[in-house]
Amino acid sequence: MTTTMIDRLKAAFSAFRGGAQEGMQTADLVALHNDYIASLTGGLTPKRLEALLRAADEGDIVGQHTLFAEIEDRDEHIHAELSKRRRALLSIPWRIEPGKASGKRAEAVAMAVREQVEAIPDFEDVILDMADAIGHGFACLEIEWSHDGSRHLPAGLHHRPQNWFMLPLHARDGRAGTLRLRDNTPEGQELWGLGWIVHKHRSKAGIFARAGLFRVLCWTYLLKQYCRGDFSQFLEIHGLPMRLGKYPSSASDEEQKTLLNALRMLGSDAAGIIPEGMEIEFKEAARGSEKPFMAMHDLCETGQSKAILGSTLTTDTKGVGSQALGEIHNEVRLDILASDARQLAGSLTRQLLAPLAYLNEAVTDPALLPRFVFDPSRPEDLEKLAKSLPELALVMDIPTRWAHERAGIPMPEEGEAVLARKDGVTKNDPAAPDQGDPAEATAALAAEAGDDPRFPDQDAVDAATVPDAVLTALARDMLAPILAEVEAGVAPEVFLGKLAELYPKMDTTALEELTARVLFVGELWGRLSAQAEAVPTAGAE
Repeated sequence: MTTTMIDRLKAAFSAFRGGAQEGMQTADLVALHNDYIASLTGGLTPKRLEALLRAADEGDIVGQHTLFAEIEDRDEHIHAELSKRRRALLSIPWRIEPGKASGKRAEAVAMAVREQVEAIPDFEDVILDMADAIGHGFACLEIEWSHDGSRHLPAGLHHRPQNWFMLPLHARDGRAGTLRLRDNTPEGQELWGLGWIVHKHRSKAGIFARAGLFRVLCWTYLLKQYCRGDFSQFLEIHGLPMRLGKYPSSASDEEQKTLLNALRMLGSDAAGIIPEGMEIEFKEAARGSEKPFMAMHDLCETGQSKAILGSTLTTDTKGVGSQALGEIHNEVRLDILASDARQLAGSLTRQLLAPLAYLNEAVTDPALLPRFVFDPSRPEDLEKLAKSLPELALVMDIPTRWAHERAGIPMPEEGEAVLARKDGVTKNDPAAPDQGDPAEATAALAAEAGDDPRFPDQDAVDAATVPDAVLTALARDMLAPILAEVEAGVAPEVFLGKLAELYPKMDTTALEELTARVLFVGELWGRLSAQAEAVPTAGAE
């Protein structure tokens, strides 16, 4: 034991015997007791966040992406919303199409490359890993190549954290976006050719460091974590009376500390001691409400949902939304989904399909390179499509393939069995009744009614007018759910919020049938009038 250490021990022992170290050293350091608020944000403060973002703008992106990873780990709402957006890509069917060059060679290359892509283990995980670029602005997947005979195939594509990468000094302006591996050198290690898929995703406009969605989310994240910390403090003191200690003017500093410690113990242990002559008074219990904290918390999460999904009703209706409104807002999210899919398909085409075609199919002509394509379109409602297609087919030529695509029903292969009606009549059955020419059918219908198709009877048209009483009755039946709410005395603001819920309950069957009949009659008389003008009568010849 050295002389210096002995001297330190003597000084410490002297202070201890003198009473300078009674109690605990941290008892008076109130700031340290509130450090759990900082722990909620990982030590992140507005000043530190601003410094990280400014450094990223200047080319040092490591700290920014380390923070972005922590945000998704710590904020369950951001994680859930980003997970929705990423996993929505898995619901989109994809295909590999031939390149711009037409012919059997392009089709053969596309088919071969598709087989190779399908052989990649857990290819859906590859899509999810690449979609990590939505938040960060980029995602890097390292390709592990293997050999299958004469073919080069990926045995796996491994996601690497964004903070493994850096921008070299010559690209620190943030615009080039040339990523390199960090190896403790100013320039970094250049990525191997054909060794990586680097997907750069532009969730917003700006330089490379600002392209990720986390640049929008980091401020609401910080505000929400501070709000949670303040709310935790509020819950600790809510309902407890304020404790006020009084000491005589002659009290020493040590006696004042003793009184303060007693007040703190009353707040947690409900017990404490104070010197004689001092007093503790209990004032009115601490008041307040959780509403300001929850309002701030909900405001932050609403903004995060809008930034990630483009809407809020796909996340939480808060009791005033409905499935119908959620579907309307979901259409906005589908636009974002289509943009994500387009960017992802471009990276897969350039950095996965092109190497496979070059290595295994010896493709050197860019026109032969296959394309990765997502199809974000959704099938039409089959019931509506079945009603509209027959009527549209009377006035326009509709390609069969288009109808199959809109219905989401694949075209049958050659010789493949197809569904048939139970009465045995199929679409191309020779025994099916021939509809004939629409104009001839119209004339025949009019003749059966005892009218000359060239001279429609205007009196008959006037007589066919639907009475107002019938329209009023049909409208009343259709609006029955709404009228019931009004008659029940529902408040106007509540009624407006329930309109979207009442819409699916409205029975429009009778009104639709009447409208269809009116339209049919109108079209029928229109055709007859046109024929009457085009064909001269016998007396006019």
